[in-house]
Amino acid sequence: MTMEFCRKMLQPEEASAYALGSKVLTHMFDVDYDTFLSEEFDASTYASAIIEESKSSTDATDIGTELSKLAFSIDIVNKQIQEQVVTNYEALLSQVTGIKELETVLNTVQSNISGLNNSLQTLSHKIRDPYKQLCIYATQLENLQLTCELLRKLHRFILLKRRLEAQLSTSDRDISTAALTIYELETIMKETDFDGIDIVSCELDFIEKSRDRVEDEATALLKEGIESQNQAKMASGLQVFHNMKQMGDRVQTITQSMLDNLIQDIKKVTDIQSIQNGLMPPAASNGQQQQQVSSPTMSVRGHTGINQTQLATAVWNRMETLMTKMSDQCIKVYSLEKVLEIKKDALTHVSFLDEVAKTLDANSLVSYFWRILSANFEQELKNAAKVSTFLQSIFVGDYPKLLKLLHDFFSRVAMHNGTLLSDYSQTPEYVIMLRSFSTFQTSFLTKSLQRMYDAVNSTFPTYGGLARTPPGRNNVLNITRIIGHELETASFEPHLAQAVAKNAIKALSNFCVKCEHLLPTNEQAIYTTNTSNSNVVNYLNMNIEIANILYYMHQSIWKILEEYPEKIVDIVKKGADDCQVLMMKIGNKLVDAIKKDAEAVLLKIHSEDFSGKIRRNFDPEGDKSSYMKELQRHVRYYHTTILQNFSCGAEPKTWVRQISKHILYVFIFQASIVRPLSEAGKLKLAGDMAELEFTISQFMSEYGARTEEVGDEYKALRAFRPLLFLDSAQLTAAHHTSGLSKLVLIHHLIVRSQQQQQAKPLPLPYTVYDLSRQEYMTWMETQNSEKEAVQLAVDAITNGSKLKKSELDDIPEYKLIMQIASEEEEDEVKDADTK
Repeated sequence: MTMEFCRKMLQPEEASAYALGSKVLTHMFDVDYDTFLSEEFDASTYASAIIEESKSSTDATDIGTELSKLAFSIDIVNKQIQEQVVTNYEALLSQVTGIKELETVLNTVQSNISGLNNSLQTLSHKIRDPYKQLCIYATQLENLQLTCELLRKLHRFILLKRRLEAQLSTSDRDISTAALTIYELETIMKETDFDGIDIVSCELDFIEKSRDRVEDEATALLKEGIESQNQAKMASGLQVFHNMKQMGDRVQTITQSMLDNLIQDIKKVTDIQSIQNGLMPPAASNGQQQQQVSSPTMSVRGHTGINQTQLATAVWNRMETLMTKMSDQCIKVYSLEKVLEIKKDALTHVSFLDEVAKTLDANSLVSYFWRILSANFEQELKNAAKVSTFLQSIFVGDYPKLLKLLHDFFSRVAMHNGTLLSDYSQTPEYVIMLRSFSTFQTSFLTKSLQRMYDAVNSTFPTYGGLARTPPGRNNVLNITRIIGHELETASFEPHLAQAVAKNAIKALSNFCVKCEHLLPTNEQAIYTTNTSNSNVVNYLNMNIEIANILYYMHQSIWKILEEYPEKIVDIVKKGADDCQVLMMKIGNKLVDAIKKDAEAVLLKIHSEDFSGKIRRNFDPEGDKSSYMKELQRHVRYYHTTILQNFSCGAEPKTWVRQISKHILYVFIFQASIVRPLSEAGKLKLAGDMAELEFTISQFMSEYGARTEEVGDEYKALRAFRPLLFLDSAQLTAAHHTSGLSKLVLIHHLIVRSQQQQQAKPLPLPYTVYDLSRQEYMTWMETQNSEKEAVQLAVDAITNGSKLKKSELDDIPEYKLIMQIASEEEEDEVKDADTK
């Protein structure tokens, strides 16, 4: 304790000196003074530790030694304290003075605290008493306010009760205002606790009876208005329920009641057992009732006196009655919705329909009605069809009749709404109800398509000797008759008619595919002098007959479509167009074959000798070219054997024009490269042109066409004949070469270069490019423009000739060719500027 006191009393510098002294003493006497300085030092524990050490040691003087050390250490510490006190007595005295001053300050603070406590107690007394008094006054005020509110509502209750008595006592009472009074009375009673107040309790029965009375009168008024379509009564009934805040629930209840009645009627229509019992005599019905319920899918033949026709008639009669009831109920719902839409809240100006829609969770009352009705209608019909195969068969087989009933049903509804059925058929209600027949419609369309397919398949037998026989007109009439019947059956309903029209497209596409399969696939020459050549005859006959029958089908379909609306025509015309496309494909294939055959004949022009001399006895008739005679025979063959056998309207005339155009083009092109060409050869070639013109004119006249209709090729033929006898210098004159292409002029000038006895004539382009005459003509046809074709010909002359440039310039024909080429470039530039 002495050491601890000294440590606390010493200043920091002094404590440091003391610590240093303790370390010195520790080193000298082996005493750990830090142990005594620890805050956790315990004298008893330290003494116990010394005793334990002495017991474990063999030396009995350990305890005494320890005690001596401690006594010596205490003396040392005392001496140190004395030294410190002597050395630092001035600091110790100043601390003693500070302690006395501190006691004085503490006494002052303590006295102030006591004064403050006394002030707080005084202030507490001054505040607590007014606060308690204020709490008492606040409680009294609150109770007074509650009492006043209760009295005010009680007063309002008494006034409303007297007003209700007055409103219900008059003969011309207004139940809508009475309903408003009742709702306010009930609101007051719900918001306020009137228990134990006799003046209220005794009036509860009166208020309850008045509410029931008003509700009954409003319900009767609303139902009467709905049944009689009286908007005034419906409006009055709705206003009563609106004032009582029951309008949404009441309208939903009435609508649901209508739906429940209709659902029961739907079940009655689809109850085959009920229908059978209604047709049977009462005695037989009672006797066989157990047998009827034994199998819901049993045939109707087992029932005495009932056949399928009678049962079907009964089903359709019930269905017709159902549709009448449905239309009546729908009209009522439409009328009710119209009144709801007109009536509005006097304060918010929100229509009653919006309020009802929130209760029904629907956009409108009508949509709610249609949604539930269509769902139940569809479900009941599907269930009935699953249970009874008979109902399934009549609903699918006579689906148009079922749809016609629905169509009449919507006609009555549309008439009530003042709209056209065509406009009404686009409404969601119509689509929703139509969707309920989707299962039967799908089955009906499948059967309808199958009937069309059967008609097409019967036209193309797959076995026997008639397997490769093309169809006849009777077959087409049978197909179109069935298609027309199917379209007529569905014509009263636009959606069904469009679906049947799509089936008609499938049937016509199937017809086209089967016709195409009959066509010969191998390439076959079309010209033969042997009439017994069955391959050529069969090839031509098959193509011609199928083309004719396709055209007949195309025309027959369009005759059917004359009496149908535009939407149906737009759908079915694709099938008719498919027939025409295939017919044109066949015709164009034969036209291409004719062009190829005529081209092969015209290429024989190069086998003729046009280098002879003029004879005195020159006879144009006797000197006809053999290729021209052959061409005449072929053209007559084209007419008599092929084209005149087509019965495709005006198409043969178009084909004849195309064939004539090609024959003239090939002749002019090949005639322009005939080499050598003498003066006698020119006369012979001019005679061939005359013969060709006559042949083409006669050929086209067979189809009511004139040669001028060929166009540029005929003009070129007329211009090329006098061109043969003009001087080379005149060939660049526009009035002499009008109608001729620049390429033909260049060819003819090349031919004339040999005629002028040149040592080395200009080469023809096809020889330079190492092409046959036919390949060269085809290549020139594929060029994008005449300028490119002319440039290719000029390049062949320039680069393919073995003459030098100076030698080429000395050839008059070369100069004219270059002049023509330059004119072609100038014309190209002018055309580009114009565009």
